[in-house]
Amino acid sequence: MAVFFFKAWQLCDPEAKYVFEALRKFAVKTTAVSNFDTRLRPLLQALNCDHWFDAVAVSAEAAAEKPSPTIFLKACEFLGVKPEEAVHIGDDRRNDLWGARDAGCDAWLWGSDVYSFKEVAERIGVKV
Repeated sequence: MAVFFFKAWQLCDPEAKYVFEALRKFAVKTTAVSNFDTRLRPLLQALNCDHWFDAVAVSAEAAAEKPSPTIFLKACEFLGVKPEEAVHIGDDRRNDLWGARDAGCDAWLWGSDVYSFKEVAERIGVKV
């Protein structure tokens, strides 16, 4: 059953692999912050992108859901960074932008502020 579940998921950006490799070279720490449940880790493994992230902050484990600042603060804690040193990229104005900004992080809206992982990397000064 899990095999069929994972087949429904795809990566949204074909250049993502190259971008995350470049981010790693520049020692940029990354985390996935999600209101998903504990199935997120096996999903990331099935998509072969789990190694792109230094940490994963899942609401089911953090005892907080976006837009609560708590989950964003937990993600920063996992990475060992201050909120003002972090930028969160998400696709929901309320949950992602407002939540991250309430935690003290910068935040960009996917499909409005940024359109690709390459654009994200370039905006933070990483050449892909």
